[in-house]
Amino acid sequence: MDAQFTPDPRLRTKYMLVTLIVCAVFFLPWIALAYLPGLGWTFVVIYFLANALWVLLAFLLIAPYCRTIRYEMTDEAVIVRRGLITQSEDVVPYRMITNIAIRRGPLDRLFGLGTLNVHTAGHSAQEAGPEAKLVGLSNYRAVHEALLEAVKRFGRIPSDVAPSGAPAAEAPSAIGQQLEAILQELRGLRADLTHPQH
Repeated sequence: MDAQFTPDPRLRTKYMLVTLIVCAVFFLPWIALAYLPGLGWTFVVIYFLANALWVLLAFLLIAPYCRTIRYEMTDEAVIVRRGLITQSEDVVPYRMITNIAIRRGPLDRLFGLGTLNVHTAGHSAQEAGPEAKLVGLSNYRAVHEALLEAVKRFGRIPSDVAPSGAPAAEAPSAIGQQLEAILQELRGLRADLTHPQH
């Protein structure tokens, strides 16, 4: 199963809108400093030109950056590639995936997009965030289903879990069994520490 795909073109429009919102919320209010004695409208013109420069630069870089984003689903892993200056490649084996979450903020819903956050046990425990993100997907539900099916083949998600994510109340998952084994090992260590053999 080799599937390659890219984000929806509407992701560029979303990023441009985010840039304008950030500018309007965090930078434009500072124009009010023009009313302070000693600053005046010269400050406003310089401030506006400086911010217009970074907004223009962001607009010029958004489209080329979005073109670098590539997703691939192989037989063994999901791969996310991106980056203009610093290029990144995240390879997440299906056997390590513990959760695939769909996230849709207000702008995502406005543009009909979704993001898939791919979590693994080791990474999510150490850092606040997913191992990989598949952003700007218009077919996010179909990709979510395909990822779930791929993960099921490696026994990470029980085969009786519905594609919608509703868990079945049957045998414990592989990760549940691993956690139980770890818990038993920790209990044994605690018993050894509290009651040392002489």
